[in-house]
Amino acid sequence: MRRQPRPRASVLAALRWFVVSYGLAVTGYVAINAMVSRWLGLDGFADFVIILTVATGLGQLALVGVHRGGLREAAKLTESPDAEVLATLRAGVQVAARGTLPAVGVLSGAVVYAVVGGNEVERILLGVSCALLVVLNGLQKLWANYLRGFGEIRLAGLLEGRSGGGLVSLCQAVAVLVIWVAFPGTGLVGALGALIIGFTLPVLYGGHRVNLRWGHVQFESHFISDLRTTVAANWRFAVNHLGAFLGTNIELWLAGLLLASSQASLFSAAQRIALLLVIPLISAQVVFAPVCARLLATGEIRRLQSVLRTGATVALLVSAVLLTPILLAPDRVVALVFGDTFEGAALPLLILSISSVANVATGLSGIALTMSHREGVAAAIQAATVVAQVVVGVAAALVWGLNGLAVSATTFVTLNYVGQWIAVRRLLGLWTQPTFRPRFGDLRRAEG
Repeated sequence: MRRQPRPRASVLAALRWFVVSYGLAVTGYVAINAMVSRWLGLDGFADFVIILTVATGLGQLALVGVHRGGLREAAKLTESPDAEVLATLRAGVQVAARGTLPAVGVLSGAVVYAVVGGNEVERILLGVSCALLVVLNGLQKLWANYLRGFGEIRLAGLLEGRSGGGLVSLCQAVAVLVIWVAFPGTGLVGALGALIIGFTLPVLYGGHRVNLRWGHVQFESHFISDLRTTVAANWRFAVNHLGAFLGTNIELWLAGLLLASSQASLFSAAQRIALLLVIPLISAQVVFAPVCARLLATGEIRRLQSVLRTGATVALLVSAVLLTPILLAPDRVVALVFGDTFEGAALPLLILSISSVANVATGLSGIALTMSHREGVAAAIQAATVVAQVVVGVAAALVWGLNGLAVSATTFVTLNYVGQWIAVRRLLGLWTQPTFRPRFGDLRRAEG
C-alpha cells in the first residue's frame, strides 16, 4: 500500500524541533572532536580533520547538485504528487546513488592508498575508509535534502546538518568512545572507522524513508540519458556548494600542506570550534530551504523576507550563547574541548569567529539565491573568493604562519557572505539579516 505523506508542519513547529536537534548535534560534534584530539594528539588530529573534510567535499561534489535541485522540486509538490515528477526525482537519485557517488568514492580511495605512507595494511584501510566516507557523506546529504523537500523536517534535521545531524553525530560519538577505549592502538584508522559505523544505520534508514515516497512509481532507468539530464539541470548547485565548502575548508588544507603538523592541528581545532557558531544558521536551512522555494514559487516576497529575517534572528540568538564564552575566555574553551596541549589555538579561534559571526549576521542569503534559481550568482561569488583565499592564504601562511592564515580566511570568507547578502538585495529585493522585530506569527502560518 502506498504510504501517505504527512502534512507539513509549520515553520515555527519545525524551529522548535530544530533547537532540540541542534543541541544533540552540538553535543555529538564536541564529543567527537574532544575524544579524537586526545586520542591522536597534536601530531595526528589535523590528519583526521583533513581526511574527513576532503571526504565530505568529494561526497557533496559527486552528487552533481541532485540533492539541492531535488529539495527545491520536492518542496513544490502537493500532497498527491504527479507520478511523472516523482519518476524524474527518482532518476536523479539513481544517477548519484548508483553512479557518480560510488565512482568518486572508489577513485578517492585509490588516490589515498597511492599517496599515504605506512605499511600496506594501513594504506589499504585508509583508502577503504576514505571511499566509504565519501559515499556515506553523499548519501547522508542526498536523503536529508529530499526528506526536507517532502516535509519530513524532523528526520532530516537529525540526519544531516553542519555537524552531521544530531542522530548521526551521537552515533559516531558513541562509536569513537568504544573503539578508543577498546582499540586505542588503531589510531587514525580506528577514528575514521568509528565515523563510518556511526553513519551507517541512520543513512540506511534515511534512504528507506525516501524510497517510500516513490516505491509505487513505475520507473525505467536509462543511466546515460538520466546523467545528461541531471547534470544539465543541477550542475550550478554542484559548483555553488563546492565553492561554499572550499571557502570553509581551503585554509585547513593549506595549513596541512604548509605548516608543521602541530600548527595544522591548532588551526584545525580553532576551525572546529568556530564552526559551532554557524551550526544554528546552517541547521536552520533544514527548515527554511523548502519554505523559501514555495514562497518564491507563489511570489510572496514580503512574507518570505519576514520569514527569513525572523529565522536569522533565531539563529543569531542561539549562536550568541556559544559566542559569549569564546569572547570571554577562548583559551579555556580550547583547553576544555581539546586539552591543554591545544591552548595555542585560542587566538586563531578569536580571529576565525569573526567570519562565523558575519555568516550569521547576513542571514539565509545563500538559500534565497539557490531556491530562486540564481545559484549561478552564488557560485560566481564563492569561486572568486576561493581563488583569493588560495593566493593570499599561501602567502599569509608562509610569512605569518598560523595567525596570518586565520586572518586571510576570515577576511575572504566574510567578503563571500557580504557579497551574497548584497546580491540577494539587488536581485530579489530582499533583506535576509536578523531583525529587531521578528514576526513569529509568520513562522506559525508558513509550512515548514
